[in-house]
Amino acid sequence: MLSFLAQSACRGNRPSRFSSLRAYPRPALVAKLLRERNVARFMVAPAGFGKSTLALEYAETVFAFDHVFWVDCASPCFLRDLDARSIVRGLVEVDGEPFLAVFEDVPPLDSLRAELFGAVLDDLLERGCEVLITCTPAADVFADQIDRMLIGAGDLLLSDEEVDFARLPSDIAETPAHDVARCRRVAALAWGEADSAAFLELAASEELPADVMAAVFALLCLGSGSLADARRIVRIDDEVARLLERSYVYVGVDCVRGAFCAAPFGVPQIAQAFSDRLAHLGAAHEDAGAFILRLAETLMDAGRCARACEVMRCLASAHVRCTWLAAQNRRLRDAACLLAARTLYASLDSRQLDAGQHIEEAVRCALLGENVAGCLAARRALACGADPAQQAVAQLVQLSGSAGDAAAACVAAIHALGDGPLAHLHAMACTVDPSVDEDVLPVQAWLQAFEEAELSEGALLCAAKLLDGAGASEGLLPAQLCERLAAAVARDVSRAFTATGSLTLAQGLAACAFSRVLERGYLDMPGLDSRCAMAANRLERALSVQRMECERAHARKLRSRASFESTHPDAFRRVAWGTPPPAAPTPPRLTVNLFGRLEVKVGDATVESGHLSRQKVRSLLALLVLNRGRDVSRDRLAAQLWPESSPSCRRKNFYATWSQLRSALSTPDGDCPYLIRHQNGVCIEARLLASDVLELEEVCRALLFNRPGRGGWGHLFARVEDSFADELLPGDDGCDVIDGLRADCKNRLVDALVAASGKLLDEGDPREGLWFARAALSRDDSREDVYVALMRAQIASLQRTAALQTYFACRRYLADDLGIDPSAETMRLYRSIIEVEERV
Repeated sequence: MLSFLAQSACRGNRPSRFSSLRAYPRPALVAKLLRERNVARFMVAPAGFGKSTLALEYAETVFAFDHVFWVDCASPCFLRDLDARSIVRGLVEVDGEPFLAVFEDVPPLDSLRAELFGAVLDDLLERGCEVLITCTPAADVFADQIDRMLIGAGDLLLSDEEVDFARLPSDIAETPAHDVARCRRVAALAWGEADSAAFLELAASEELPADVMAAVFALLCLGSGSLADARRIVRIDDEVARLLERSYVYVGVDCVRGAFCAAPFGVPQIAQAFSDRLAHLGAAHEDAGAFILRLAETLMDAGRCARACEVMRCLASAHVRCTWLAAQNRRLRDAACLLAARTLYASLDSRQLDAGQHIEEAVRCALLGENVAGCLAARRALACGADPAQQAVAQLVQLSGSAGDAAAACVAAIHALGDGPLAHLHAMACTVDPSVDEDVLPVQAWLQAFEEAELSEGALLCAAKLLDGAGASEGLLPAQLCERLAAAVARDVSRAFTATGSLTLAQGLAACAFSRVLERGYLDMPGLDSRCAMAANRLERALSVQRMECERAHARKLRSRASFESTHPDAFRRVAWGTPPPAAPTPPRLTVNLFGRLEVKVGDATVESGHLSRQKVRSLLALLVLNRGRDVSRDRLAAQLWPESSPSCRRKNFYATWSQLRSALSTPDGDCPYLIRHQNGVCIEARLLASDVLELEEVCRALLFNRPGRGGWGHLFARVEDSFADELLPGDDGCDVIDGLRADCKNRLVDALVAASGKLLDEGDPREGLWFARAALSRDDSREDVYVALMRAQIASLQRTAALQTYFACRRYLADDLGIDPSAETMRLYRSIIEVEERV
């Protein structure tokens, strides 16, 4: 038998690797394969298109896995036996009847081996056998063969019905199947469990010519655009473009339109998949740094600044990132790409950056309302030896984000710079804080500095602030001054839009403020051109979205900090930043009692969900509670609950059970704060959990480590008898993990009872020691140390007859069930009873 061969037994036994079939049948493709059974049928597509699973479905549907050979051509044994011309002989020796031979993942073959493999296929077909071959486009050496059947990448794309197989009704309603793009109809992307990183790793590992692989990588990074733009980065001739359109559908090439639209992969996933090949890809285009720079520049030209920053952050070296950010700072700010630029700035070592870089970061933070981060960047700029103009901008940022003495210090620093070439900065300071110059109104200072000149970025931002405050305080901005201010803004914004057809962020904010003044009726002036106003609104919306994201991130950080401080009290800790968020209503406590009948309460209400009647749901809840808030791997839990199932079935069963448990524990508003799911693990929220499992830990610790004294021990005994009279989930049998945890809990409780009995005897309280020893024996009569503890307590309580009966019961158990004699300690106690009797 060939070493690389998997064969289903000729008697109809199903092979183990086929024990779990995919859940989504494709009868149309199986029917297409059935039309021509007397020729070699090739399935040619990249990894992830479902070639092997289609061959698997054909083998089950047509042959029921009887007389089926599955040849793993990725094994080196395939090439060895191909060169030895022994493949057909080996197959025929195992099964003399006509069979199905599936050659999976045929590698690229040279001309001699291609001829030998063709002879293998011809020989099998002449014997009446059927042949299926799967390979990638680069390995299809029989592309020019006429007498074969081909199922290509386009044939393997999902139909509308197949796309809807794995989608929820809400997803179908949001995006109907006919609107799903062709690039997203790949089986691994549509039917996979949102694991596009694995698909990209397979795509990056495919053996492709360097120019084709570079084209795939570039198109994935760009995401969408025209082929003409992509050709400025990599060489994509007509032949390569047709290959990508025909076989590599996930990059979305359309040769007729001269455009492409790839599946939406994240840049971090692309970088992770192609990191090992990046140097090789760059070698075909001067070097990797220049290659990445051209990608980022193309994205910037297309207006996709955020993705350009992601490309630089994930793919470029630190030096290239620093140089590129310095060159693109102004362009990124004008396009309202602030958050992505901040992320790129954060990826660099601050010691590598100059004062200009820190000033740009400070301005970005000020625009986003991140005052703390803005002041920090401004201080870094001042520490790097900023020039006077940069010092003034840094002080302005600190002034806008400070109050009290800190703001006064910033005002004094701006005054110290003088009024010569920095008059416009002094005017901006008046706008930020009118107390800078109490004799001059902010608008007057602004008009004196800017009215006759073309408005700079800072002047436009100040104008936006002044116009937004127009009419808010009577007398602060007279209508005459406001009209002159608005006229200057309208003049420069209209002139800029007419010249370039676009606006910068500062121009957009000033234009929106101007439009709002007109809407409030404070001024009677002609409005901006409609297209100009729309462009301004787009920029303001983009900035608002990023500001809200910053606020959400800040709120998450405050909640995390507050949570840490509440769980890690420290009398010396002081909150040095931020304002604590308003106290949110605390969810009701979840109570889960596992000893005896399962009892689940949310607050004071008992959960009566039908989901908890299912054993797997109860077992999953028990495992989470027994781990007491620690993260547990999803794969580990699935393997514990379904040990006999395949990994794919385990994952599906786990997600279904998790959903049922989450539904059972949801609050009336539909939220479930008790179950937490991370990237690779799950846990239960320990801060909201109360359970008799936690009570067991507390009781056992008290029995083991507390000193006997007056009171307290009777209460502990009552807790043991009330809460732990039954075992953990006594009715849920069949789960090995639950059985093991049940035995572990019992052993820990018995150990603690035995220890407590001994301590009470040593302290001269034999009656209470007798209670605990009897409680230990009632829970486990298979341990000799429990019998010994009870005998000691009975002897100390002068119950010698009962002690003898305990000894005989112990000896019978040891002899009948274990076939051993009592220990020396047991015999010593027995002799102590007998010797007393003899002396009497």
